[in-house]
Amino acid sequence: MDGGDLPSGSGSDIKKKQKLDDSVDDEDDSSSPMEVERRRYRSMAKVAIGYGVNPSVQNSFIAESIHSVCPEFSLDTSKLKSAVLEMHEEGKEKVKKMLKEREGSLTLCYEWFVLGDWTSDAIDGPILNEDFIGISAYFADENWKMNKWVLWYHPRASLRVKDIYVDSIKNVILDYGIESKVSTLLMPNYSDLGVKAFDDFRRWIEESGKSEIHPRVFLIYCCSDIFRLMVDDVFKDISIWFMDRVRMMFRWGRLAPKNWDVTLCNLQKAVYLFEEDEDYEDWEQPTDEEWITIKTFCKLAGCIYKVAKELFDGEYPTSNVYFHLLAELKFMLKEELKNGDSDYFLSKAKVILERFVKYWNDMFLVLATASVLDPRFKTKYLEFYCSKKEVNEEGSKAETVLDYIRNLYAAGDISPLPECPDASVKPKSLSLLQFLFGVEAEGDEEEEEDEKEEEKKPNGYKDFVLFQEFLKFEGSSREFQESELDSYLKEPIMEWKKEFNALDWWREKNSKYPILSRVARDILSIPISRGTSHRAYVADKRECPEFIVSMEDKLVNAMMCSESWPRF
Repeated sequence: MDGGDLPSGSGSDIKKKQKLDDSVDDEDDSSSPMEVERRRYRSMAKVAIGYGVNPSVQNSFIAESIHSVCPEFSLDTSKLKSAVLEMHEEGKEKVKKMLKEREGSLTLCYEWFVLGDWTSDAIDGPILNEDFIGISAYFADENWKMNKWVLWYHPRASLRVKDIYVDSIKNVILDYGIESKVSTLLMPNYSDLGVKAFDDFRRWIEESGKSEIHPRVFLIYCCSDIFRLMVDDVFKDISIWFMDRVRMMFRWGRLAPKNWDVTLCNLQKAVYLFEEDEDYEDWEQPTDEEWITIKTFCKLAGCIYKVAKELFDGEYPTSNVYFHLLAELKFMLKEELKNGDSDYFLSKAKVILERFVKYWNDMFLVLATASVLDPRFKTKYLEFYCSKKEVNEEGSKAETVLDYIRNLYAAGDISPLPECPDASVKPKSLSLLQFLFGVEAEGDEEEEEDEKEEEKKPNGYKDFVLFQEFLKFEGSSREFQESELDSYLKEPIMEWKKEFNALDWWREKNSKYPILSRVARDILSIPISRGTSHRAYVADKRECPEFIVSMEDKLVNAMMCSESWPRF
């Protein structure tokens, strides 16, 4: 959703108008004028939410489109805002029910959004708020596809909470009734959640969710943030004055805040041109100290970029690829520290390596667990990593990871995922789309009648002592059979293919590993980074859409949440 009111006249606007015209024309002539008006405003609300149009603006393209169909129509923005809020409340009730009833766990992600430094001058209307807090849920749905749904989005200034991190997340959990569903918190790396605050939160969620799994909740710090922080550790010694001098020499244009990968690329070009191109001999040359600073930045940030490019530009949807790629970065940084050629370089390499090692140790369990659930690795890469003294000083952690997976597999609240629907079998539950759109599943009435007939049939097996003893006997013999986890780990690993979707693989193996596939779906759907592609290289605070800065709190929340839900 791009910010701001959308101008009329472009090709995309014509298509949007056509969609809006179709919605307005699809009205029942027999309806009362009040009902016709209600439908009309709901149609406009859908367009406003779907295309990011401020419903408070009188002269938006929505009003222009309606006026072209009905010249006598005059947009009442208060009615349009009411329709947006009404549709959000309707959608929220369905989302709450779906999240509470779905099988599996989910991750809550905390994010901070701000108005861009270079866009505020172009906004029409008053700027009511410039920074916002958003909390989203990540999960894999029944079709094994990754989802991100915004559950809460509010101006930061309006929050009245003691702890902006913990209390905001708690309020969302209580509001949606998902105490037993939250398995992971994904936090930005600039935040200081605090050990005590998180321990209190984990204790609260464990008591609310009543789960025996430990850790009940993972605390994940954003991977793209740790990369940015390591780059900043080196870049902070490069003066603004020097950057401005280089900008003038190479005509970079305005010295605006840029993604760190862009800064790296520019400085790498500067180093090359300073050394190779005689045209710059007349310019003031960097001092020896500046050369060391620049080259140190290019070398260390270059190592980080090699891994960042693979992780973030590849836009991997699941967590299984992070372990081996971050292990690669750890190895590169250790090699740079071992082969450093100046005291300054060694000091900077040590600083960023220490920062990374702390992150690595904190994230090790969840990253390694996801790697084991990748059939291209299973335990092989974990065992290989633990055997390498060059990167692993603490000895083997492989058994710790396997114990955790066994704990997940054996948990009492883990149940097999349903099989893929069979055309010959009547559905027992609504699909996600049916649920959100309110469509009744075929055969529901017949299914209810069948269930009533089943209830009438006698069932005395629970009182048959000998048969109940047989079930216990038969169950005890199964305990000595090979588990799904043991079977999975025994099979040979897959041949390496970079283009591999782990969720698709586990979906296909659902019938073979009904319980383990459920574990895999929950672990693989944990997001390790808040951003991919170019978003992974930006500053710690992401930019918010421009159109929301002129809206009141409730309307901001309704627009941003509703747009992320499937019905829109």
